[in-house]
Amino acid sequence: MLLGWCHDVALWHPFFVNVSTFARNDWENGLQTFCFAGVNFLSMRTSLLRKSLKIGGLLLAVLLSLVLVFFLYVYAYSPGETRPITDSAGRPLPRSIASLEPVTLNGNTQWILLRGQDSTKPVLLFLHGGPGSPEMPMLTGHTELEKRFVVVNWDQRGSGKSFDERVFDASFTTRTFIEDAASLSRKLARRFGQDKIYLMGHSWGSFLGLLTVQRYPELFHAYYGIGQVANQLEGEQLSYDWVLAQARKDGSQRAVEVLTGFGRPQRWPDEKWVEYLGRQRSLVVSYGGAMLQGSISALFAKTLIHCREYTLSDKLNYPRGALKSLERLWAEVVSVDFNRAVPEVAVPVYIFQGRHDYQTPYAVARRYFERLRAPQKAFFTFENSAHMLLFEEPDRFIQCLDSTLAAPEATARLR
Repeated sequence: MLLGWCHDVALWHPFFVNVSTFARNDWENGLQTFCFAGVNFLSMRTSLLRKSLKIGGLLLAVLLSLVLVFFLYVYAYSPGETRPITDSAGRPLPRSIASLEPVTLNGNTQWILLRGQDSTKPVLLFLHGGPGSPEMPMLTGHTELEKRFVVVNWDQRGSGKSFDERVFDASFTTRTFIEDAASLSRKLARRFGQDKIYLMGHSWGSFLGLLTVQRYPELFHAYYGIGQVANQLEGEQLSYDWVLAQARKDGSQRAVEVLTGFGRPQRWPDEKWVEYLGRQRSLVVSYGGAMLQGSISALFAKTLIHCREYTLSDKLNYPRGALKSLERLWAEVVSVDFNRAVPEVAVPVYIFQGRHDYQTPYAVARRYFERLRAPQKAFFTFENSAHMLLFEEPDRFIQCLDSTLAAPEATARLR
């Protein structure tokens, strides 16, 4: 058997040799083919990679160019100075004032913008919203106000042109802001030779404004509240209910989930308030509860970009100041109910409120006004506005303002 197997092997030896040779040659050819294909594949991938990198590089270059052009554009509108008030021929009005200045308030350097067609007119100090959101970019050059007053836009400590990391310490409280406002009011009255000035506050500025006139009524002719804060916790609850109803009506399940995930506002920790406001306010804006006519985001962005009074650094610091101020002051805002804290003030009070305002809801401000005791008071309803009525119905705003100046002896009025 063994001999037979050997014989068979001997018989088949040439075949095995041929097959082995063929297999070896085929394997070598296959390996060469595989390697050649691999080289081609890698070559193609390298070529594609080079093309992709080239396209990506071009896109990155275009993107960087656009960013550079944008920053150059913003920089061109950022000289950090204000234009003079001129007549139709471009000549500065002889009695006008247009001045951007630093001022020291209780040891801290802050910035004010003074503008008026006639420097002998009454002084109007404007308290911006936020907290931490100056309105100097929006109000600069408000011709109708500048005809009637020397308008003083004040970037409060930590915000806008007054941004400074060092101020966000334990002294960064509402009480400090009240003292800053009083200090500035005294300086303005002395500078312009006036016994008293007018105070106007918007949103957070209306919170600060009422507390300031309550504590220092001797400094002011009258107080004007726009988008008046009264009981902001109640206001946030009404705003929540309204936005939730709008989201359900709109079929926005995602918005409903976000809102119900937070729940109806209560006395939350600061960090939860900041997170909540970031989400909820975007919905208020989208449903027209911040600005009924136009876009509040576009208004802020456009005016901030084109604000000549701000340097590029001021513009970059704007959101930082807004966020840091909100983080440190909002808990105080929602903890105060003016129905108890400020039931009476010793100066005339005029409130301007948008019917569709769901940042400082109309119903809350109206109820507070009806209970408030003041020498004179009037409440003006803006039927076609939300929170930004000064820019949504500017003509009606000036008409209402003029009525308070023309008839200061008027008693309680609702309009």
